[in-house]
Amino acid sequence: MTEENMTAEKNIVPEEISEKNFWEEKGRIRIKGIGRAAQTPDLVVLSLTLTAQNKEYSAAVKIGSQQLEMLREAIVEAGFKADNLKTVNFNVRSIYENEEYREGNSKRYRQIFIGFECRHDLKMTFDFDNKKLNAAVDTIASCLSQPKISIAFTIKDIDAFNDEILRSAARDARRKARILCTASKVKLGKLLDINYSWTEIDIRREQIICEECAAVEKNSFDFQPEEIKASDTVEFLWEIE
Repeated sequence: MTEENMTAEKNIVPEEISEKNFWEEKGRIRIKGIGRAAQTPDLVVLSLTLTAQNKEYSAAVKIGSQQLEMLREAIVEAGFKADNLKTVNFNVRSIYENEEYREGNSKRYRQIFIGFECRHDLKMTFDFDNKKLNAAVDTIASCLSQPKISIAFTIKDIDAFNDEILRSAARDARRKARILCTASKVKLGKLLDINYSWTEIDIRREQIICEECAAVEKNSFDFQPEEIKASDTVEFLWEIE
């Protein structure tokens, strides 16, 4: 091919493609829908941690067992059943601390065995009610086992909450698709595909009440948990007519 012919070929202008023809040529539109949901928490998860230390393994475990019994008595006093208290984790470990010493002119450290620590992580789950929650916190905080306490506000029907997020994502995607098609003077056709990668949504809202609880005066807290909000994304593919 001569240089003249090559130049002529480069200068060939394709038939003009209008915006509508472009859409018809592609034949489809892909949209990401963002789903959102918000709900006031209706469930409380009360997390409790008991720790006992002693130089003897058996003594540390015995103290831990006694702490658990006192905690069970406290929740019964607060109006709950003893079996409402569920074990999440239990372990006994050796405890060491670093001791400084000198070797010549150098500073060294070595581990010194302190004893054993028995740790028991537990939780209670119940419907959110300020009176009930205050009774639990006050009674447990005054318990001689001195547990660490934290409160998590969450949602009882998580499936319904997640379903609303997905419905919202579908509505959002269709709304966007219709806007774009109307603006481009084409018609939204049938749905071809839905692409969704399921991810677990964290819907807990946690607040530490006390790190080291000692006997305290009874208080009445007006707990007003923040509304739980979550979102997710789903991709939709439609035909263009």
